[in-house]
Amino acid sequence: MSKTNKEIWDQLSNFVSVTPKQYFDALLALYEKLKEKDIKWIINGDLAERLRIVKVEPDCIEIVSSSEDAQKIYQAVENFAPRKISFQTIKLSRNAVVDGKEFPVYIRCFYFDFSLKNVKVRVEGDLQYKVGEWGWGDVFDFTPDYVYVVGKKIAVTPLSIASELYCSLGWIDRVEKIREVTQKLHASKIKPSLD
Repeated sequence: MSKTNKEIWDQLSNFVSVTPKQYFDALLALYEKLKEKDIKWIINGDLAERLRIVKVEPDCIEIVSSSEDAQKIYQAVENFAPRKISFQTIKLSRNAVVDGKEFPVYIRCFYFDFSLKNVKVRVEGDLQYKVGEWGWGDVFDFTPDYVYVVGKKIAVTPLSIASELYCSLGWIDRVEKIREVTQKLHASKIKPSLD
């Protein structure tokens, strides 16, 4: 094996070893369904972080898009029998911790879900967050990062955006997991000085 091939394999084996195979299969099938459509969608949540080597366990594929693109995704996956798309408010299972006090965290969005290759897929259009009785935040929108999954370019939530969100929610354990990865990535790009 050439040095270049070995380096590519080392990077690929690290990536493949941390993301469960069923998510690759479902993500690639989803990509094939949506690639010819004019739809802006990104992978968010635990899977987006796992694809960037953060040590979290995904339990679904979470897609964030606009409400219009959520409708397009719904039409594209109708053969997977998705639940009817509807505007929903959902309480998250984990509370925010602000100044030592806990508050419930809610999201609202145009939501539907379906199963693809035995993996739950959640689609959230015009996603917004709310903590306790505070007002709703802006629609979750940003310039995505990209990862390549078997040569397919997939948009994901940037780790910096996820870290900012977790910090504002007081989820310091999640901030630390992202920091570990970003520090390792930063350290691998810095070359020692020969002075």
